[in-house]
Amino acid sequence: MTLRLSPFTWSRCGASGVAAIFFLTGCVNSPIVSRTVYEDPILLVRLDSPPPLKEVAGGSDQLVAELTATDLISLLRSIKIQRETSFISYWVLRRVPQPEPAFPNDDAQLLAPHLLAALLKARGDETAVFVLRRTREDGIPLVTTGGMLIHGDQLIVLLANARRPTTTSRKRETSEEAPLQPIGEMEFHFVPGPHQTTLARGDLSRTLIKDSVQTLSLDYKAWLTEPSRASSPTQAQPDIPGSLAEEKLHHLKIWHEQGLITDDEYLEKRREILKRF
Repeated sequence: MTLRLSPFTWSRCGASGVAAIFFLTGCVNSPIVSRTVYEDPILLVRLDSPPPLKEVAGGSDQLVAELTATDLISLLRSIKIQRETSFISYWVLRRVPQPEPAFPNDDAQLLAPHLLAALLKARGDETAVFVLRRTREDGIPLVTTGGMLIHGDQLIVLLANARRPTTTSRKRETSEEAPLQPIGEMEFHFVPGPHQTTLARGDLSRTLIKDSVQTLSLDYKAWLTEPSRASSPTQAQPDIPGSLAEEKLHHLKIWHEQGLITDDEYLEKRREILKRF
């Protein structure tokens, strides 16, 4: 276990004054203690305490045991966001933003096994947080950060940054030190789907790191027992390029070696990747 008091946290505290230290961040009395669950150049998953939502801390171990990596992949893929539009975009360019996946392409597949491992290891005062690093076509680094915890039948998903450009090293450091801290203004909101509910500011604890972090509550138990999930036909998947197939196979092997997926799941997903290659 590592005690992490990040430079970002201390600098924010110093700038805000003593009163803000105690009220907003609790820097003196509530240092963040972190336990890294998984880390590679693309993904960081760890357990942080204290949790951002104390009223939903201490989730049900029984429900976590019901989750599988495959289920969590599907659930993450069901989450939608919509970008906020600017005056120029809407009134001049007439661009109306449309809902888009919060975790597009293979983001959900990369995240799910390690988030599940973190949830299984989490104590009542810990939240599984993640930092997902990508690179845009023009070479600009992008980051998606947030957190997840279980409370009864609810899976609580927090999202602070969704493919946010991080053009400076300071922004990249901030995203890793405080995954639940938006880098700049919040630029999206959740679009709830079946069994999903957005949590308003009044539903959140005052200990939330930042009020503007987007929070979604998913009734996972209802979603898991949805009859349409079992009866819905499998959609055809597009071909994937060789470099992406290699990356998928690499992560799949790691998940299998770490015991995050079973032998059957490993072989099935491997066949699926090779078939689409």
